[in-house]
Amino acid sequence: MTKTEWSPETIQTLLERRGLDAEACARWMELARRESFARNHLTSRDGSPWQVRPYQAASLESRAVRKVHCDGRDVGKTAEIEIIACWAMVACPDTEMLIATQCENHLFPLMNRLSRRFQTTPSFAPSIAEIRRSPSWHFRFSNNFVLWGRIAGPRGMNFQGMHVDWQIVDEAQEMTETAWGELYQALNGGGRRWVYGVPNGLRNTFYRMTQLPDAEQYNWPSSLNPEFTLEKDEELARLYGGRTAPGYVHRVLGQHGEPSHAVFALDDYLACVDPGLPYERHVLREQDTFEVPAGIKPGRYYLGCDLGYARDPSEFMVYREEGPHLVHLLRVRLEGVNYARQTEVIRELDRACHFRAIGIDAGNNGRAVAHELMAQGRDWCARVHAIEFGATLDIDLMPDGRPARRRAKEFMTQLLQRRLGEHTLVLPQDPDRETQYAAHTYTVNAQGQIVYEKGNDHIIDADRCAMLCHYLDTREPRQTIRTAAPLEIAWFE
Repeated sequence: MTKTEWSPETIQTLLERRGLDAEACARWMELARRESFARNHLTSRDGSPWQVRPYQAASLESRAVRKVHCDGRDVGKTAEIEIIACWAMVACPDTEMLIATQCENHLFPLMNRLSRRFQTTPSFAPSIAEIRRSPSWHFRFSNNFVLWGRIAGPRGMNFQGMHVDWQIVDEAQEMTETAWGELYQALNGGGRRWVYGVPNGLRNTFYRMTQLPDAEQYNWPSSLNPEFTLEKDEELARLYGGRTAPGYVHRVLGQHGEPSHAVFALDDYLACVDPGLPYERHVLREQDTFEVPAGIKPGRYYLGCDLGYARDPSEFMVYREEGPHLVHLLRVRLEGVNYARQTEVIRELDRACHFRAIGIDAGNNGRAVAHELMAQGRDWCARVHAIEFGATLDIDLMPDGRPARRRAKEFMTQLLQRRLGEHTLVLPQDPDRETQYAAHTYTVNAQGQIVYEKGNDHIIDADRCAMLCHYLDTREPRQTIRTAAPLEIAWFE
C-alpha cells in the first residue's frame, strides 16, 4: 500500500464516511498519528512525554512500503524504531514484525529497550501474552501481534522459514549479501521493509537501496540533533582526521563518500565461530586485581596485544595452537589501566601460558612496554615482538637473493584473512569481535597502497599481532641461494 492510501488525512475521510462522531474520530486519529501516540504513551529519558524533533516528523508518519535511512550517528533512528514497534503492537493486530541486524551487539540494546518499554508502560503491559529472549527475541501480545528480533547468523540462516508483514533492518550497512538474500524471502507479499543504516563506504546492498527511486529516502546528518554542538563537531573532526575523512563523512554526515572495501568476509568469519568453545573474557580497570584462569593445560600459546590507556582500551588475545588450527581461549580487556600494570598482566599471563611468542602493537607506548619486558632477559627478547604497523617486513627471499618486502599491516591482515578463509581459526562467540570484523574497511590511495580505516579495531589489531608472532615462530626457514643461511626477519621504519 502506498503512503497516500494510509495517510492520516485518508483515514480521517474514511472514518467520517463510516458515520463516526467527532469524539470517536479524534480517538482514532490519536492512534493513527504516531507523533500523538508517542506523546501519549512514551516518555523521554527525563520522564517527560516524548516530543518529535522537526526533522523526524515526516519519517515517523510515513506509510511507505519501502523506506531507507542513510544517516549519521545519534540522530534518533533507534527512537523511531522503538516508536514504530510500539505503535504496530497496538495498531496492527494479527500481523508479525521482524527487527533484524547482522550482529548481536546491535540487536540486544534495541530489543532490551523494547522489552523494558513493553513491561513498564501501564497501557502496554496488560497486553503482553509471551516474552522469550532465547534462542531469539519473541514477543506475542493479546491481539495476536508478534514481534521478532533476530540476528542474521551464518549466511542469514536465522531468517530462513520466517514470514512476516513488516521488516525493520537496523545497522543495515553491516548486513552480508547472503543475509539479504534470506531476508528478502522472509517478507510476505505487500509487506513493508524499512531500512536504517550508517554508511561505511561499501558499495553493497545497503548502498544500492539508498539509490532506489521507489523507496522513500532520508538522510539525517548528526548536526540535526539539537544537542550537537560546535565543540562536538570539532572533537569528531579531530577523531576521524578531518571533515573530509571517511569516518567523518560516514558517521557524521551520513554520506557514502568514496568507495571502500570490506577487509574481511563476514561469512568466513562466522564459519570460524564455535558457539560451544570454552572461553573466558575478563575486563580489568585500574583498581581491579587479575588472576589467570586455572586449568590452563600445556601447549603452544601465543599472545597478541593492542595497547591503549587514557581513551582507548587495551586488548590481550590468547591463542593456542591445535594442529593446523589456532584456537582463541582467553580475552583480557583493560580500561584505564596504566602501562606498568599492563606489563604485569602480560607477565602473569606468561607464567600460566609460557608463550612461544608475544606480539605487541608498538604504537603509542606499546614499544615502551615491549622494551620493559625484553629488559628482563634474553628469553623475553627472543619471544617479544614490538610490531610497527607502518613498517616494512622482509618475509622471504627472491630467487636472486634480494629480500621480498611487505608492508607489515597488510601482511598481518592477509595472515588473518587466510586463516579465516581456510577456517583454521577457532573463535568463540564474541559480539564485540564480530562487530569490529563486520565494520572494518579499507580504501586504496593514489599510490595504490591499502589504507585501513581507523576506529574501533582494537581486537582486530591484537589478532593481527597474534597471527604475525605465530608466523614468526612457526615459519619454515628459507635459505638464500648464496649463503644457505636461514632468513632473518628485519624491520624497517
